[in-house]
Amino acid sequence: MGAVVAEREGGVTVTVAFEAPPEVQAFIQDPTFVTGYFGPLGCAKSTGLVMKGWQYATDWPGAKIAVIRSTWPALEDTTLQTFFEWFPDGVAGHYYKTKKQFSLWLGDGVPPATFLFRGLDGEDDIQKVLSLEIAAAALDEPQGGVNIRRDGSLVVEPGINHDLYLAILGRCGRQRGYPKMLWMGGNPPAPSHWISREFSYRPGKSGHDDPTNPNPLFHLYLGTRETNRHNLPPRYYEDLESLYGVGTPMARRYLDGEWIEWATEQPFHSHWFRYFGTDEEPSPNTSELKVMAGFDPAISKSDRAARSALVVCGQQQRGGVNRGRIYVLYQAAGHWSVYEQVDALLKAVVQWKIHTVLIEDVAYQKALGDVLDREARQRGITVHIELVKPDGDKLRRANAWSPLVEDGTVLFGPGMKGLVDAMLAVPNDPMQWDLVDAAGICVRGFPLMQGESERLPWIETPAATRATGYATRPKSTEHGKPRVVPRGFTKVGRVPALKRAMGYAVRPAPNVPVGAGKYS
Repeated sequence: MGAVVAEREGGVTVTVAFEAPPEVQAFIQDPTFVTGYFGPLGCAKSTGLVMKGWQYATDWPGAKIAVIRSTWPALEDTTLQTFFEWFPDGVAGHYYKTKKQFSLWLGDGVPPATFLFRGLDGEDDIQKVLSLEIAAAALDEPQGGVNIRRDGSLVVEPGINHDLYLAILGRCGRQRGYPKMLWMGGNPPAPSHWISREFSYRPGKSGHDDPTNPNPLFHLYLGTRETNRHNLPPRYYEDLESLYGVGTPMARRYLDGEWIEWATEQPFHSHWFRYFGTDEEPSPNTSELKVMAGFDPAISKSDRAARSALVVCGQQQRGGVNRGRIYVLYQAAGHWSVYEQVDALLKAVVQWKIHTVLIEDVAYQKALGDVLDREARQRGITVHIELVKPDGDKLRRANAWSPLVEDGTVLFGPGMKGLVDAMLAVPNDPMQWDLVDAAGICVRGFPLMQGESERLPWIETPAATRATGYATRPKSTEHGKPRVVPRGFTKVGRVPALKRAMGYAVRPAPNVPVGAGKYS
């Protein structure tokens, strides 16, 4: 790809020189349904994203292409600036600021392409995106997390969650006569992120092994330090490394392009999880469990907002080696109204014979409680509700019960994939906290118990032997029973009578007149 040529109205020809590195050129020219280009700073990610839009526009004139980022400020400060550097407003096309769209001129008699810029800050923005009739879409920095702006400042972005990505994907190809495509680019996400799963990418020990692309509809491309170094200032990476350090998470992600777990403390790890319903861990008898539910309520119909989440667990409280074990039995989450939340709760109470429902104490809990109380009485259901004050630090909240997962106290049943995926995705994917919070509320509601100890059958208990220094009890000839002599006392016979002091007066005998008798 040697140059980009756009012809403006009036016969003025605009030439934009762009020598694409091999990885970027392969990404731009790939017509696969979903493509991605991820790598460190300076590897031409944003430029590749913009140029792939130009390639699509020239191949399919008149196309409508959505350029999407999680927040409008991030899109305006970074994505738009890159776009206008290559396609200046008024030269390569016209930017309609109110509509947030750019008309790219492609030459006389050729329909211009329309780029629709959308930040997903609020529900209105999301609804507008989900109602678009577009040919293709470009997602900039969809992984979210900590990102670096053009001015070098750090910003925490929520990213685009998997459900929203699927919804955007469903809008591609809605413009009649145009092939549906979606491409994305950004800094490397965590291996547990949905982007890694979508491309079936396993980074390996190096953190950036070559992608195998097993799915023919999904192609992933990776940039490195050397991809675009010839276009960067001298010592670009070396100077940044002096700031970020060598081998630090910051350097590994932004300078080396490694797909690593970005959190300084990841609460859960995949090799910790243990499941029941197997030969090693048989399923429990639910009638012997004390069953409780944890509920994290939220009111929103937006795909971008938090979901209401319900997790049901049971604890073995009877004796045995499994005493204190907590079994995760059920999980559900959704964008529910208050009534839908109550309905989901009461159905779970009946199905699992829930003893107590633990609900996070939130501002609108009173409304939820009123509806729950009324519906429970109408359905003839008795349920005990406890309110749990939320901890403001979500990471600390998750770490409070992650050791119970690590040591096998908490076991997961069939159908828990959604919860397990959410636990592995936090804190990198902020949209996954709902189920994790609900599970934490439930698990932490049980008392911590220790399983009963059991004597191993192959260990013999030795016979008790008396220490040589122990004294033996003397035998009594009387009745043949041992006589206990208190330690420290010696038998001395009858205690002699005490002598009276000479000066003591004698108490007269009762009913004897004074002066009568011996001493009269």
